[in-house]
Amino acid sequence: MGKIIIIGANGAVGKSCASKIADKELVLISRSGFDDNTPKNPQTLEHILDLNDYVKTADFINNIDYEISGIIFAIGSISLKPFSNTSVDDFKKLMDDNFYNIVNFLNLSINKMAEGSSVVFFSTIAAIRGFKNHTGIASAKSALLGLSNSLAADYSPKIRFNTISPSLSYSKMSDFITSNEKVAEGLGKLHPMARLGKGDDIASLASFLISSESSWITGQNFSVDGGRSTLITK
Repeated sequence: MGKIIIIGANGAVGKSCASKIADKELVLISRSGFDDNTPKNPQTLEHILDLNDYVKTADFINNIDYEISGIIFAIGSISLKPFSNTSVDDFKKLMDDNFYNIVNFLNLSINKMAEGSSVVFFSTIAAIRGFKNHTGIASAKSALLGLSNSLAADYSPKIRFNTISPSLSYSKMSDFITSNEKVAEGLGKLHPMARLGKGDDIASLASFLISSESSWITGQNFSVDGGRSTLITK
């Protein structure tokens, strides 16, 4: 049995994923190190790696001496700006953080993936429903949807690719928004489930999609968003 790589393992979703599949052989990757709350078992491997550094990323992958049975890309960034204030450089940075770094990692590692393996990406509901001030991040995350569908076709039946599209959730990335309790409460009320998401809400689906229990699911995008992308209740 191969190992499951969780990239962004020190974030809210990454930690929750590691906790939910702690019985598997895990490789945890974080660009900022690990804290004492990061779930692990004696077989867990930890690596500090910034996917923006393509040389170190290539070195890491070249030294992999095991089969990869799954990759969870729990990484990305958030930028909320009007289009008129979003420069081409802003778009390029968002594409690096949310798309090109993932493409680079996969391009280098995909030949090390086992038969029946699985990859999980994270997009956003802003890629399928328009929200003001989201042009940059929605564009970058939309690219992941196309990547996931195309790879699912290219590599079936050997490797499955699926995407999860959350709404706003509590995380390090969103802390600049959610740290204000009144703002977080108001945004939560925009969702039919009347709250923002948590790491566990999203990781529950990711842990299923990375497992063999979802072996007949590929090329799909799942909205985990408290109903916001499809329901109007007020």
